[in-house]
Amino acid sequence: MTRMTRTALSDLVLLQREVNQLFERLAGLDRAGRAPAGEWVPSADVYECDGKLTIVVEVPGFTADALRVAIKDRSLVLSGDRREKRPTGGVAAFLCMERPQGRFTRTIPMDMALDVQQSEARLSGGVLTVTIPRLKDRRGRERVIPVRVEEEP
Repeated sequence: MTRMTRTALSDLVLLQREVNQLFERLAGLDRAGRAPAGEWVPSADVYECDGKLTIVVEVPGFTADALRVAIKDRSLVLSGDRREKRPTGGVAAFLCMERPQGRFTRTIPMDMALDVQQSEARLSGGVLTVTIPRLKDRRGRERVIPVRVEEEP
């Protein structure tokens, strides 16, 4: 059996620490992505095209009045409430019920400069489309600040 060198052992300890940190981060993401009991989360696509950020969310059966679209703390917050529709007529016993009911909240982080004042939301055919124009990124531009000379008293 060969003896491991001190640097190989320290590299192994460092690797183990990094793997543990990765698992901790993944566990945190798993908990953050789940909806609380009784809630559901609609599917969403987020993409950028022609200088606009577009968010497309599947919300079949919703009316515009049942949806709320807001921007808060650099995130797009979508929420709504879909109530169970009971069949009219006699007493119904469901054999299968797969369509989600109740309220939902979906938060989509937006860490880019956006023109929130020009944003718009449209609902068509059970699909909510939110469009928000991007602002031109001003980072990296040089701006010369003039130096003013003050007379000493």
